[in-house]
Amino acid sequence: MSTIPESELILNADGSIYHLGLLPEQLADLVLTVGDPDRVPLISKYFDRIEVKIQRREFVIHTGYFKNKRITVMSTGMGTDNID
Repeated sequence: MSTIPESELILNADGSIYHLGLLPEQLADLVLTVGDPDRVPLISKYFDRIEVKIQRREFVIHTGYFKNKRITVMSTGMGTDNID
């Protein structure tokens, strides 16, 4: 697995991604992305349980379980220029 150089991925002191406040273990293997932050809770309301809720600017992240499958849903802001 390749790593991202520190100059391209800034981390907070706790190891979370700078602009998201997200730790690696808070991210599921299956990630659904949506543009509009208001769509995140529209999807996660169907989760059996939510274990992570993070909101930073236009980024909203919920990680939880749906039928025993761990899923993260996160907003990217509108448009492809906001996806990183």
